[in-house]
Amino acid sequence: MDSSELVETLERYGLSPYQAAAYVTVVERGTMAAQEVADASSVPQPRVYDILRDLESEGFVTTYEQDKLYVQALDPDEALETVRERAAELEAAAEEITDRWQQPAVKEHTVSLVQRGRTVFEKARDELDRAADHAQLVCKTDHLESLRPTLTAAHERDVFVDVTLYDVADGESLAEYDFSELCTHARVLRRPLRSDPFGALVDRERACYSWYPATDDEYGIYIDDSAHENMVWNYMMHLRFAAEEHYTATPYEPPLRFGALRDCLHVVEPLVRDGRTLTAEIEGTWVESGRRCELSGTILTIDYPGFEEGESATPLQMFTDARLTIDTGDETYTVGGFDAIIEDVEATRVVITDIE
Repeated sequence: MDSSELVETLERYGLSPYQAAAYVTVVERGTMAAQEVADASSVPQPRVYDILRDLESEGFVTTYEQDKLYVQALDPDEALETVRERAAELEAAAEEITDRWQQPAVKEHTVSLVQRGRTVFEKARDELDRAADHAQLVCKTDHLESLRPTLTAAHERDVFVDVTLYDVADGESLAEYDFSELCTHARVLRRPLRSDPFGALVDRERACYSWYPATDDEYGIYIDDSAHENMVWNYMMHLRFAAEEHYTATPYEPPLRFGALRDCLHVVEPLVRDGRTLTAEIEGTWVESGRRCELSGTILTIDYPGFEEGESATPLQMFTDARLTIDTGDETYTVGGFDAIIEDVEATRVVITDIE
């Protein structure tokens, strides 16, 4: 580092340009008269005395009179302690900024008790209107009819819509519903439930649930929190697995599109275990930072932590941690589903682009 760079560095740590120039000059040349400092540096003659006294008051130099004013640099270990403290503070600030940048964005979370079942239904309609990636619905056919325009609009926005209908009569064909315009997947449970529940999950962050949505005297809940909505998700998934598949927009030839990793694994796991080569495109977020990401590559493995290697997927495993490993060509990453914690990526969409 030359003298000019040293002066610029001291300026960044709090010295004025004249103070930095004078101090470097005195350090390099030793004891000097004030006028000599001015001659050897960029400090103007009229200002040199004030500059040296400022440096003395800050502990960088000492001055003394001997027919004229002389200046001498103090021990740098003591004189530069303040500079070192500032440097340490800046380093700590840089580390803190890096840590905060890597953390997921801070969000407000809400769990509300809603006094009227109808309000829950209307709130669900509003949330479905702004769905971005994924929507899951458990309802009766009359609820489905009321939400037909909303679901159609969401489906047109390329939102993955998963519907489970219950209390469907054995002879009811549901032919009046064009599911290809309403949803990505539809399942049917041909029996009533204990109450008349209505549930909607949107983007795995927001949940609306009511036991009797058509009434004004039964309450429900609205959740804007990914951790608490998981309780509603578990209940809805139990109903989903009990229901029969009625419609799927996902063909069994690529590209296969999925809005949830568990749905993807349920279909592709047998192919991977048979030694087939699957190429995938994954949209999601980095678990560590919460920032959006896109990956493409070859699926290497599918596993369920806590279960023996080689076991086939079961409904029980579908409720546990499930993940895949993808090789992008440059790196391998683990990919989990909603609320992934230990994986590299939390997937929101998976597309199987090729099967060999």
